[in-house]
Amino acid sequence: MASTGPYSISVETEKFLYKLVIQLLIFSQGSHKLLEPHLLAIGARLRSGANLQDLLGELQAVSKTLLHISKQAKQNLETTESDSVIGQNDYVIRRLDELLAEADVPLRFQQQSALLRQRVRTQHSEQSYKKVIDSAIALLLNIKDYGAAEQSGVDVFLEDLGVQLGTIEQQAETVGQGNRLSINNRDIFNNDIHRQVGYLKESTQSAEGLDDLKSHTNAHLDRLLEQLLEHKQIEDERQHEDQQKIELMTQKLQDLETETETLRVRLKIEHDKALCDSLTGLPNRSAYNSRVEMELNRWKRYKTPLTLVIWDIDYFKRINDTYGHKAGDKTLVLIGQLLLNNCRDTDFVARYGGEEFVMLMPCTQASQALEMAESTRKMVQDCGFNSNGENISLTLSCGISDFNEGDQLDDVFVRADQALYQSKQQGRNRCTLFAL
Repeated sequence: MASTGPYSISVETEKFLYKLVIQLLIFSQGSHKLLEPHLLAIGARLRSGANLQDLLGELQAVSKTLLHISKQAKQNLETTESDSVIGQNDYVIRRLDELLAEADVPLRFQQQSALLRQRVRTQHSEQSYKKVIDSAIALLLNIKDYGAAEQSGVDVFLEDLGVQLGTIEQQAETVGQGNRLSINNRDIFNNDIHRQVGYLKESTQSAEGLDDLKSHTNAHLDRLLEQLLEHKQIEDERQHEDQQKIELMTQKLQDLETETETLRVRLKIEHDKALCDSLTGLPNRSAYNSRVEMELNRWKRYKTPLTLVIWDIDYFKRINDTYGHKAGDKTLVLIGQLLLNNCRDTDFVARYGGEEFVMLMPCTQASQALEMAESTRKMVQDCGFNSNGENISLTLSCGISDFNEGDQLDDVFVRADQALYQSKQQGRNRCTLFAL
């Protein structure tokens, strides 16, 4: 019989809903802990013979519980998405800080880069986060444009240098032509003198008297004097022009020498900066790549031992997170100086990136490098430093590998890196020699 009252429905509908309730009960079992009490209650009522009207209260409770579960799931999803966005933002900010620290920043942009790094290290709202990213992109584009302008300036200088050298070459050729013309004129003048002297001799021999001889002699001497003065005037003018051209060439050469020296100094400064880590003052990864190739070639030629050590600051991220990035920077500078001061003049130390340093030790067996590395590790362990009144202890881990026959650069680095990983896995603050 159909139900009566405010919820009156047909018999067919009641049977369908009753069946639907049973299917819902079966399907939902174990799906959520908040639903379990209602589902158990509905199951018990069904086993006792309750009809749909009797289950209405429990079904309404189920409906409210489902709404609550839905809202909770939505909140959890929003929280997860928010955490994911925050995590992504933190990663981008961290990588941006590393990029600014390792980038070869021209001198005119270093203050802007330092200020941007300070902004990067502060807490960010969504709006300030976007502004920092925009500022970083603008800075990097400015550095790129400046580099392009510098290259363009070099190209213009070289082009101008070619033009000026061409001008000097033309002037030198003109002076040479003037010298050759002067020689030709001198030859012509000499021929004229010989010819006049010949005429004078002939006149002397054919003269009929003293007066006639004097007349012929004076005429030829006047002609010789006239030619001499004419030749001297031409030569004086030509020498004056040549002297002016030589002085102009000398001035141009001096100007070119000054410009070339200025460019050489600028290029050397930029080259040195490109190979120097701006924070620690140590050589950077590019400098290491250049040096290790040189040491590898020397090792192949002379067969003397060569060892690579990779250093890593233990718990560096914890130092940054706990004491701030200024303490992190101070740590990097201190470690860089300690490594540099504790190596030999023949060794090479560089900041490879982040908190990682590399050391090339020529004429050194791996076992000898291990002894020296242990001495350095203990020295770092005993130093530490103070930051805002708090003592910060420092430790280093390192991996060591020597160069073996047939090695390529990557082979040695990979082995030393694996040894460093072993040092980390075994508790840090230790040096590990790679063993096959």
